[in-house]
Amino acid sequence: MSTDDDSESRFDAVDHEIRRVCSILESIAERYAAESDEALAIRDAALAYSVVQQRDSLRKSYWRLRLALGGELSEGMKADLRRQGIEPDDLKEAGPSDTL
Repeated sequence: MSTDDDSESRFDAVDHEIRRVCSILESIAERYAAESDEALAIRDAALAYSVVQQRDSLRKSYWRLRLALGGELSEGMKADLRRQGIEPDDLKEAGPSDTL
């Protein structure tokens, strides 16, 4: 399996898990009136869960890339990430041990 296949597989696994958990939360929220505090809180929790999982996945991918490149990104690579809305320095809080 190539690195691209590995990345796609990890992405699919994260996406599947986010959809699974959000589906459960949606079924719970449906037990309440649509605009009730409970339903809104559950929707907020689902959104927060999704954002945290996506950020964690992105951070791990960043470290995999750094490790593959010998530990450092070039300024050009950092600029490319920034053009995509990703601030590489914000992703440094997770170290290489968090990637496996």
